[in-house]
Amino acid sequence: MNSKSSDQQGGERDEAAGAESLGAQLRRAREARNLTLREISDQTRITRRHLEAIEADDYKHLPGGIFNRSFVKAFARAVGYDEDAAVRAYLKIARERGETFDEAPTTRQASRLYTDDVPSRSPLITAILSLVILAIISLAAYAGLHYYRRSTERAAQPAPTPGAANARTAPTPNAATNGANANQPATASNAAAPAGANEGLQVSVKAKGEEVWIRTAVDDQPSSSWNGTLKPDETREISAAQSLKLEYAKIKAPALEVTINGRPAVVPADAKPGKILVEMIISKDDYERLLQHP
Repeated sequence: MNSKSSDQQGGERDEAAGAESLGAQLRRAREARNLTLREISDQTRITRRHLEAIEADDYKHLPGGIFNRSFVKAFARAVGYDEDAAVRAYLKIARERGETFDEAPTTRQASRLYTDDVPSRSPLITAILSLVILAIISLAAYAGLHYYRRSTERAAQPAPTPGAANARTAPTPNAATNGANANQPATASNAAAPAGANEGLQVSVKAKGEEVWIRTAVDDQPSSSWNGTLKPDETREISAAQSLKLEYAKIKAPALEVTINGRPAVVPADAKPGKILVEMIISKDDYERLLQHP
């Protein structure tokens, strides 16, 4: 019984396909499977330019050495072609052309990854781009911080009071009127009139010997509110046209000194039920109830 070895069978297949080049056979096998060069490239990690060279039997555009044989074998495997037959056909072509693509390089070479020919970015350009991005981020952070500081300072400035403006523009009585008023006896209403009643409220808040956190709201205007910590013996002057709300911790009441229109006031130490802060409401019309009486 005659039997043929695998080498003999492969040789017969090579002779049967001798009329057609290796590249043409691989292209026909690829088209039979409806595969594109891009799909083969994604599967084998071989660039499309190198795959096109194999199909055109143009092996001089391949890397050379043992890489050519590996590329041909991988291409054949991807399209379902006999790998051994493809390698034999390639070696035959190489010998006929006097090329030595199947020989391993005699000198040590650095490892290479064959991908599509996309030029790599220069390290200098990468460094410059990184510096530009870092500068943009720094400028944005600085601008945000500057805006936050300006907003905080603007909110901390007390609102101008109409009473103070009226006091500056009030007409001065003439000498005759002053003389007439001087000859008239003082009435009970004149004696009881509180100092600064026409000018609004001038409130002075002082921290006695320790830091005290306070929050103020002038004339119920949210834009005029302020909160912060008074340092020991620091005083804050506050002007209001009609009312002022002063908030502080209950345990800090003894460390606060409040003066209303130049007169010392009693600092409440009782908070409302469910509240953790004491609210001291100072009104232009009835602030005398808060004053200290001898």
